[in-house]
Amino acid sequence: MIPYFDAHCDTAMPVHDKGGSLWENGFQLDLKRLSAYAPCAQVFALCVAQGGGMAGETERVLDTLLGQLAANAGAVRLCRSAAELDAAAGEGKIAALISIEGADRFNCDLERLRALFGRGVRIVHLTWNHDTALAGAAMDSGGGLTAYGREFVASAQGMGIVLDLSHLSERGFWDVLDIAQKPVLAGHSNARALCDHPRNLTDGQFLALMKQGGVAGLNFYENFLGLGRDLDAIVAHAEHWLGLGGEKAVCLGGDLDGIPHPPAGMDGAESVGEVYNAMLRKNWNEGLVRDIFYNNLREFFGRAL
Repeated sequence: MIPYFDAHCDTAMPVHDKGGSLWENGFQLDLKRLSAYAPCAQVFALCVAQGGGMAGETERVLDTLLGQLAANAGAVRLCRSAAELDAAAGEGKIAALISIEGADRFNCDLERLRALFGRGVRIVHLTWNHDTALAGAAMDSGGGLTAYGREFVASAQGMGIVLDLSHLSERGFWDVLDIAQKPVLAGHSNARALCDHPRNLTDGQFLALMKQGGVAGLNFYENFLGLGRDLDAIVAHAEHWLGLGGEKAVCLGGDLDGIPHPPAGMDGAESVGEVYNAMLRKNWNEGLVRDIFYNNLREFFGRAL
């Protein structure tokens, strides 16, 4: 079977907002479709609408997600460590990790983060599309880490939180790498050399991330893919990073249910295997493709969690 470990989806949001089921729904991803892959793991991001009351709404979305995971415990397991990821695989279950997309979703408050950690959250983005008290966003001012942001990075990593830099400004990215004590990731960002968008990584950023033990996830959003906005574009971004020596630093970060629609040639999670087959058609060694689809992200979490 095709393995699957994806660093970012937003499915928890429509499940909460529209009353859907995590097992089967009309969105871009659900557990039923993920069950076609083995081993299988998925990072579920929580990204509530910006405005007043974000911290409370984040807790409510987390309640919904945890309830859905519990209701489907026969098929999925909430994972908080690398050992639990392996246990889920051994049980034939989908492994689920939880991230918060934007620290402003809990007011950038370290005590709130500690409470969220206790409830199973293991990944945090310092920003989403707008600046926070911690740093500038790629889609906003482009500023670096604030003094509090530096304190936050150290404290978050100290408690066992993994930092995702996909939405962070380039200046903030370099600031984090200067002080990070554990590897970080860019869970859903592509290569800026192929698509010049501030959400994508420069070659210098990718090389630094790779050297630090991090990984970058291939994003399926057409505006971050450029080129033909299709399966071949996804493969092209992977191929570019492989050309930089990134065999162990490329993973999946499709951003399903966070993008308007999948790229041409895909319907949703059920057709991510088409990306696998497209890579094989490039005559890539299947071991390399399996690394991109599962092993690289699993090994990252072994280093970072």
